[in-house]
Amino acid sequence: MKSNSIIFRMVAWSDAAGKYNPNAPLNGNEDNFYVDDDLSDAIPSHITADKEISLSECGMLMAVADGMGGMNAGEIASEIAHDTVAEYFAPGKITPMLAATHENRSRYMEDVIREADRRIKADAHQNHEHEGMGSTLIMAWLAGTELSISWIGDSRAYRFNPDRGLEPLSRDHSYVQELADKGILTYEQTFEHPQGNIVTRSLGDNSQKARPESRLFKVHDGDIILLCSDGLSGVLRDSKASDEEGNLYPGENIEDIIRENSSSLSKCREALWAAAERADWYDNVTAILCEIRSGAGKCNPIQEPSGEPTDSNAKVNISHKTFDGLIIKIPRKKFLPITLLLLFVIICISCGLLYKFKNQIPEKIMTAPDTTIISQPKDSENTAKPINAAPVKASKNIHAEKKKIAVDREAQKKDTVKTERKETLPFKLEPIKSQDTSKTTPAGDKLKLIKRGQSNK
Repeated sequence: MKSNSIIFRMVAWSDAAGKYNPNAPLNGNEDNFYVDDDLSDAIPSHITADKEISLSECGMLMAVADGMGGMNAGEIASEIAHDTVAEYFAPGKITPMLAATHENRSRYMEDVIREADRRIKADAHQNHEHEGMGSTLIMAWLAGTELSISWIGDSRAYRFNPDRGLEPLSRDHSYVQELADKGILTYEQTFEHPQGNIVTRSLGDNSQKARPESRLFKVHDGDIILLCSDGLSGVLRDSKASDEEGNLYPGENIEDIIRENSSSLSKCREALWAAAERADWYDNVTAILCEIRSGAGKCNPIQEPSGEPTDSNAKVNISHKTFDGLIIKIPRKKFLPITLLLLFVIICISCGLLYKFKNQIPEKIMTAPDTTIISQPKDSENTAKPINAAPVKASKNIHAEKKKIAVDREAQKKDTVKTERKETLPFKLEPIKSQDTSKTTPAGDKLKLIKRGQSNK
């Protein structure tokens, strides 16, 4: 990551704008921003507008916080978020090792978001006049050719490139965005929607823990990164768009304004302000612009899906592979439980098949035909004859004698085979002698099982 070769320039501004009130704190401005063009030096929150800067090994940071709550101290909430960011990115806190990977950067920024959420809730708990306050927070950390973004709420990040136009880098945590994700609304229909101000995630929300989201992008020469509050994105469309009948929506758009004023970021910021005011801005407006001048390489003009998303709500670590805006979502932690579940299923199926196979062997042995020998007691006068033994008739001639000898030999062989079979059985069947010969004994009671003892084995 050759960060020393990347040259960039920046500009940032915040204004009460549509909420200007000379009698309110900060003239009614509930927004805050934080910028540090060099995280490796000893100067905190430093920026010089439109000055070309060489990117350090630790990179640079941009952050925007949009306070909410109106009379319930929205400016206090955004200030707490700002101070938390300033504390975590104070001189000496960021090391080259921490800035080296997107995984490290996104985890660190998400920790900042969770800590800001904890502090805002604690302040509201101690000061009842602050109850109900909240804030959004979006941060962008540029390190080498990688841009890591973490956010909560509906403050946005965009990227403009002359070859690609404007593309959103973040996704609003809002009610109308959820409707768009479900296909109920189109992205264009979310603009000017009457419920567009309802956020589903924010700092200070007592109904849930902070759930930040992160994405990774690769930057290129000519890229202009824009971070802004919804005071800007809520009154200016992203780019030219048409309604269902093909008619262009009226008004100016962010893409055209940046394209026409990209020679100077200060002029670009002023043009955005003027356009927002002409669009009857109704909220505070905050914007940070950062242009990659050189050192990052040219971009591919073919538009591709942007970003590599992560969501800390699921506490997922992403297998990070940096492609030019290509989404590759490989959650490592999901691999382990899924793999273990598959192994468990395979083991259960294998054990079931093995158990069934083993149980089939004795069934076949016990149900083998013609293996049961019924033996009579030795003291019985009528000794059972072998099954299928042919009766031998007395004869006076030689042929009859030979036939008798052959039959006796055959019967002897069968007796030997049956005796061997009898030795393999775990029991033998013997008839029960009836003491009262006058009574008829049921056929099922005439036989009983006599287990063979160990001495017969």
